[in-house]
Amino acid sequence: MAATILNMFQLFLFWCIELSVLISVVSAATTTTTPASTSTAASTVTTSTTPTTTTVTTTTTRPTVPTTNIPLNTDIGKCPCDLTGNACDVNCCCDPECTENDKLVFSQCLPSSYVLDDKLCFNKNVFLFENGPSTSGESGDLFCIYYDNDQKRNYYSNPSLVTSEAEFLKYAAAYGKFSFQSPAPPQLTSQFNNYYKSGDPLYVVYENQAFSYLGLPTSLSTSVCSDSNPAAYLIDASSQCNRLYTISSFSADCINDLKLKADTYFKGFRIVKDPFLLKPFNSSTSIQDPVVGSPNLASVTDLYNNSFTTEILLGTVQCINGNGMKGSCLTNTTQTPYFNTTDNRCYNVVVEVNYRFELNGTFGIQKAYVDFVFQNIDKSKVSQTFSTKFTKVISTSSTSVQRSGNPGYQIGQPIIAGKFNASVSGTTEKIELLPEDRLSLMRPSASGDCTTITGQTREPVLFGQDMRTGCFISINTTSTSSVCQELQQEIMNAIEGSDVPPLINGLYAKNNRYVAMFGNSEVTKTGDWVEIFFPNRPVPPSSSSSSCTLSLGANIQILYAKIGALPNPQPKIIGVSFIYDDVQQVVYQCTGPYCQPGSSSLLQKVEISSSVTFIDVSLSPQAVEGKYPTVAVRLPYDFFYPFLTSSVQCHPTFSQTSKFMIILLILTVWSIL
Repeated sequence: MAATILNMFQLFLFWCIELSVLISVVSAATTTTTPASTSTAASTVTTSTTPTTTTVTTTTTRPTVPTTNIPLNTDIGKCPCDLTGNACDVNCCCDPECTENDKLVFSQCLPSSYVLDDKLCFNKNVFLFENGPSTSGESGDLFCIYYDNDQKRNYYSNPSLVTSEAEFLKYAAAYGKFSFQSPAPPQLTSQFNNYYKSGDPLYVVYENQAFSYLGLPTSLSTSVCSDSNPAAYLIDASSQCNRLYTISSFSADCINDLKLKADTYFKGFRIVKDPFLLKPFNSSTSIQDPVVGSPNLASVTDLYNNSFTTEILLGTVQCINGNGMKGSCLTNTTQTPYFNTTDNRCYNVVVEVNYRFELNGTFGIQKAYVDFVFQNIDKSKVSQTFSTKFTKVISTSSTSVQRSGNPGYQIGQPIIAGKFNASVSGTTEKIELLPEDRLSLMRPSASGDCTTITGQTREPVLFGQDMRTGCFISINTTSTSSVCQELQQEIMNAIEGSDVPPLINGLYAKNNRYVAMFGNSEVTKTGDWVEIFFPNRPVPPSSSSSSCTLSLGANIQILYAKIGALPNPQPKIIGVSFIYDDVQQVVYQCTGPYCQPGSSSLLQKVEISSSVTFIDVSLSPQAVEGKYPTVAVRLPYDFFYPFLTSSVQCHPTFSQTSKFMIILLILTVWSIL
């Protein structure tokens, strides 16, 4: 039966091949005998999927020079790397302007036009089906058309030009998919929930009894701010966008544009604690909810002034100083922008707006705060940052603890770090968390320089993410050995993030810094914390040294291992070490046109780097094989009878008849063999 099926398949396959060859021959004959008709048809060929050009009557003046005639079924990209007219393009071997001598210095030949293959075959890497001995790979020319004379299958069609808006819209509707066009702003709905749910927009009411959304400006595709984006309940978000102004109008916009003023973002409106407040003002139905019950709104006569809305309180106010660092302002209140004609700068511009909300479950928003950051701007592009953060109202007797895992660390969560208080012993010993409660790397200032200012923001070390940061220190030709000692001390302070312990008899004292072994390690369980090692802290150069030898970086190596079940592994940190780079001689090198006599006071910047590397030292589970079972083999007492006379003594009741029958059986078998 299998042979019959095989023969039928081969016969069918042979018939298909003969038919394809016959069609190719007929097509070739038709093309050869009627060249004129073929040429005429080619000049009017259009694709069925391409919209045809429609004639539109218009008075607009159009170009009279005809467009370039592109022949049908022609490879027009003969030399795509020839990008310079009347000159030789480097490594473009098909460039006609390149001589043979030019090509001798080429390191490679850039891709030119591709050779079209008229053989239509199956890909050799895709094996579909073949009723034969072959199991994979090519099938030779069995499934190939030797030559395809239908040129339309090998070339793109040349569409007609779009000459009208209607035709453009027709193309866009037929082929358009995604667009960066700004969506329509959300419309307020009359179907209000009884309480906020995750993702719901935050409602606000104004003094004129109008209500809307709390805006969280975000950037469009051009990075320009769009103010139609609403803030979402329970979703922490952050966005950065730009406000663009012209140079001529910047002085007036600085004073008049409300988007640059702090009062715009928290005055003149109140936050709706729960959206059920808006129901009585839009429908006659009363509120009956199993969670919030039936709130008493009898005393609510004003949508703006009532206990179911709350104002946004002013939080912290910071200013960005000249070196790009955040600090306290001259006043803790909001400031009004004004334009200084002396330096052509706009002062007191809001560059950060950070909303903070305290929640109480289904009872909605309890309190709302806003923090501002101001800066003096000297350009017409103002970059602003907006954010929202939601926290749950907690009792005064307990504090919220942020975990990095439970129990093992999760990817992207900060490494918890602290300092062991060695002076406390017994059951009361604990880990004192660092100011930022985490291991961190240095973050440069706005100018890229290293800084060890107290309170300077640092880059957190996130579990499982190798990273590198850097900053610059400055040296000059007059840097003495004492300056080098101070530089080395500052480098170590920048890398370690705290004061380096003193050097005593050539050794550094321990600073008792520890890292949490698990993402949920408690500060009172000191056994769940791993000590940080500093095996090769550099010793500052001595005052008698004639050269400046410094260690310019360190790598934090974190060893971790996965424990627990294979389907649900839990990473556990088992070791942390700061490995400093080898010391090297730092020499002032002047480069460029400023290397002239008298320029020794010029500063040269040297980069300081810090990095972190995570090393997985997990031990794979070991398979355990059970011992093979043993079988206790026991033979009958008279198994070897009559060859061993002692075997009969093991069974005293063995009769002479039995002996005779056994001997007779053995002799019978022997005679048969």
